[in-house]
Amino acid sequence: SRQLVACCSWCIMLLPFLLLHSAVSLPARRAVIRRAASLALGAGAGLAPALAVSEISETVLVPPADPASPTPQRAQKVAVDYTLWIGGFDKKQIDSSKGSAFPPRLPAPFVFSVGVGEVIPGWDRTVKQMRAGETRRVVVPASLGYGEKGIGPIPGGADLYFEISLLELKSPPKLTEQQLAWLSSHAEP
Repeated sequence: SRQLVACCSWCIMLLPFLLLHSAVSLPARRAVIRRAASLALGAGAGLAPALAVSEISETVLVPPADPASPTPQRAQKVAVDYTLWIGGFDKKQIDSSKGSAFPPRLPAPFVFSVGVGEVIPGWDRTVKQMRAGETRRVVVPASLGYGEKGIGPIPGGADLYFEISLLELKSPPKLTEQQLAWLSSHAEP
């Protein structure tokens, strides 16, 4: 069974939302998210079972130009555009990488490493199956999102409605032996 660090799992869920809406520069926000996830997952103490696995509902809106193009490898950086709604795709928009008037934010793709816990498990699982140029509408159940507690304007138990476009796969990472050992000892989210 998959395991999470109980004492720090809230950190992984909380940081992405809070840091996306702060005045901190985008590279600094991403560095903090990566560091918190690394520390939390690498701590190795207080392990508790992960949330129950639920189904992710997906609809491909735009297929990849090349259906034979590669999907992201674990730990590979990707750039995505996304929009998040709560309650349905026609309901309240909560966040978007495409910019917003309030809080003021310029459009900027979101870059993260796939399959290492930098984002919610529903994103890791979805993006790992996508190809560059593909756009999907995805419904992520609460158990693979922010759980029963919620976060910020996202209420506990809320399903998350995302439109995700995989813009780019960065070059595969050159991992050290220590990083490879960490990946082999930690299950994918």
